[in-house]
Amino acid sequence: MTSPLLELFYQLRDEEGFLLSIEQYYRVENYLIQKLANDSDIAIQENPNLENPKIKLLCQALWVKSPKEKQKFDQAWTEMLQFQPEINIEIAQKTPIRHPEESISKIINPMDDRESPSLEITPPGDTPIAPETSFPQIATAIEKRKKITSLDNPDYYPIGIAKLQESWQQLRPLPLESPRQTWDLKATVMATAKRGFFDQIIYQKKQLYRREIIIFIDCSDSMIPFAGFGRIMKQTWANVPHFYFDNLIRDEVLRQENGWESQSLSKVLSNYSPEVTSCLILSDAGAARKRYVEERLSATETLIRRFSRRFSRVAWLNPLPYHRWYGTTAIDIADLAEDIPNFSMFELTTEDWENLITWLKEEAIPPRHLFNPNQFQQGDNWDEDEDFFSAKSRLRLFEKENEPNTRELAKRAAFPLSLSPNLLYYLRQHQDKNNQAPWYAIADILLSSLVRKIDRELYEMSPDVRKLLLEKLTPEELKSLAYQLQTYIQEQIGDYCSKSVYWQNQQWLALAYLKPSQAVNEIKQVLAEAIKNNNRVRLVRLTALLENISAALADYEPLLLLNKTIAAYSRGDLNPVGNVLQLSPEDEGTLQKRLIDEVAAIVTRDENLFTAETVLVNKTGQVIERKPVKAYFYDENLAEVGNWKKAQNYIRMMYIPQGEFWMGTEDEEIERLVKKFGWDAHKRERPQHLVKVPAFYMSQTPITQGQWRAIAATAKIDIDLKTNPSRFIGDELPVERVNWYEAREFCKRLSRETKPEYRLPSEAEWEYACRAGTTTPFYFGETITGELANYNAGYTYAGEAKGEYRQQTTPVGQFPPNAFGLYDMHGNVWEWCADTWHDNYEGAPTDGSVWIIYGADNRSPLRGGSWYDDPNYCRSASRDNNARRVYYHYFGYGFRVVCGAGRTL
Repeated sequence: MTSPLLELFYQLRDEEGFLLSIEQYYRVENYLIQKLANDSDIAIQENPNLENPKIKLLCQALWVKSPKEKQKFDQAWTEMLQFQPEINIEIAQKTPIRHPEESISKIINPMDDRESPSLEITPPGDTPIAPETSFPQIATAIEKRKKITSLDNPDYYPIGIAKLQESWQQLRPLPLESPRQTWDLKATVMATAKRGFFDQIIYQKKQLYRREIIIFIDCSDSMIPFAGFGRIMKQTWANVPHFYFDNLIRDEVLRQENGWESQSLSKVLSNYSPEVTSCLILSDAGAARKRYVEERLSATETLIRRFSRRFSRVAWLNPLPYHRWYGTTAIDIADLAEDIPNFSMFELTTEDWENLITWLKEEAIPPRHLFNPNQFQQGDNWDEDEDFFSAKSRLRLFEKENEPNTRELAKRAAFPLSLSPNLLYYLRQHQDKNNQAPWYAIADILLSSLVRKIDRELYEMSPDVRKLLLEKLTPEELKSLAYQLQTYIQEQIGDYCSKSVYWQNQQWLALAYLKPSQAVNEIKQVLAEAIKNNNRVRLVRLTALLENISAALADYEPLLLLNKTIAAYSRGDLNPVGNVLQLSPEDEGTLQKRLIDEVAAIVTRDENLFTAETVLVNKTGQVIERKPVKAYFYDENLAEVGNWKKAQNYIRMMYIPQGEFWMGTEDEEIERLVKKFGWDAHKRERPQHLVKVPAFYMSQTPITQGQWRAIAATAKIDIDLKTNPSRFIGDELPVERVNWYEAREFCKRLSRETKPEYRLPSEAEWEYACRAGTTTPFYFGETITGELANYNAGYTYAGEAKGEYRQQTTPVGQFPPNAFGLYDMHGNVWEWCADTWHDNYEGAPTDGSVWIIYGADNRSPLRGGSWYDDPNYCRSASRDNNARRVYYHYFGYGFRVVCGAGRTL
């Protein structure tokens, strides 16, 4: 019959959604076992039913964590009493725990050997019962257990703490009667003399003895993936003597896992009686590394035969499953059981664990059919011409030897910068439950050729292999892994993260995918401090970290470019540092100061997400598709001037991701445009060429009159600026009577007032930002209409209908944006670029930089068209050079600002 208390537990956990583990049920059950069998509390002894308020309060204290859960708990408890009024008597008949006088905190946490007062449970009152206040012993015990097992989570292993506790109750060393009868020689002689003849042997009274258990744990490298289970076993079976060995049990055994203090094996064995002592060995026996070593078999056989004479039972617990023993030393060690009747090897599974406990209790176990060797396939033939040591070859071999779920876990294992067994168990736990790798896959990965050991329990994926595996992960999977890593650090590491370079780097890796601006800001601060203190060792580590997480920070190319310079500085190689910074390498102090300034100048963005909708039209101007726009931005706050609205008191800078595009117009299209519009100026857009553009930020709209006024009111740098040079007046209208020099003065003042370096965009940056991934004449598609942009819609470009001609500028942001979240890139006002004018793209840079050399230094390109132009001038590729840099157009010239990556040629 199932205990009604257990049924209640499952109802709360599985139906009501309580976050409970089975060991929380065992805590309650163990307490009841103690009380029902040994306690003087008459109420519990004479009335062992669930109506007892102490039992309800105990369950509530351990299982309920919120008022909402308490309400569900009370309702479930009431329903249980209606159908099952009496507690299952089977609970009372169970064997009492080892020390009946222990308090409940000791029952819950057998790892705590300290004395604690007995538990007093008070009847329910008006105030809710909270574990922290009503049951301090329980709360303390639970908290202590959390600390003990936080880095060796029992849920990671097939046998958890609850099962270990239950097993210990079966094995605990209680006094037992001796199975042997001892002849009492003196009594027999005296009885014979008294009777005059011998008629019987007189035996001594039966002796009491205690069953003892001794454990030997392998702490060699191949057992590191399973070290956590050994620690949990030691903590749970606290009074069992534990000894350690490295690969083979020799003449000396270690007293501590990571210690040097040893003890003679002979002396250890002499302390235990062979008749009443069982031995448990925890080792993979060579199965973890899939090796067969003849010397190990020979030495182990000698040891097992010695142990079989010194112990009543010898059990070998192998963390690897049966089928992994085949072809390794483990299978032949297991076969020793055929000649040594009191020896047997077991796998670490729930089923075989029961057999192991039965074996240690000196009871018979059912026959076990280990495996069929014919079901295992050998590896494929290796190509003699293949380089075994290459990353691709090692990865191919690993994938050939392991099942798909293990291969999937290896991909996840490539994400962290380094691995511990516990972290890898955690990643496995978050795999899809239907496709989860077996728990011993942790050993398959950590002991494979993909990984190298860098400390006792710290591993690192080979960089070349890591790169190959990361390429197989989707962006969504990378972000998911970043979240898991961040959660693991918060739950398992906590405040220690800030004190450990290792965990701090892992935290930055996670942040690089989740909150890149926060990661960059934190790394910037540490970089500047290390440069200031001339801490070369720290700089070497930081630059290596940035190299490792460069894929996640690809949008922060200025930092990655500067990282190469800082890396050279950390090595003491000052010549390339001087070349990049255009300073003398002899003046290290100046280089140091300039590097700090360069780090500080790197712009990061807040994690603000702009959402909108853009449209795609066909040649007739009909909308054929609507697409969501998602783009990151930050707001550059400005000083408020006059009655300027607070809502306009900033410049919104949109993040433009790095990428490449074909700049200009292909020859066939140019010929078509020249023929259609009768204008040879289209030839300025050739030759079409591929340009790779680094990430940067661009103002979401042309600079407005309100934004202009805020900066124009600041102190002069090179030239004076009019307060408002526009013809059409309005804070949200673009400024439209600005020459190139005035636009540049605005950028300089803006940079001074806000710190980041603002400038005019290069012509390549402008066209890349305008196209936003499109290849059509307009970012809206094959044409535009008067409903999509402000231009002279009395003219047409393709097959669209004529539209409204507004005859002036319109407030910015009024029409749909492009895919980068930019408004008004077609029409409204012409926009200045930083380049000098070139009649075509012959010799143009291909890296998105400003093009200065060999150009007309009194002219600069204008882009985008304006409110008075026909649609042909508003195309993404259209270029205009009608105006000199000093020229004021009386109603049509504006600009945008950019910041971020950019170089000048």
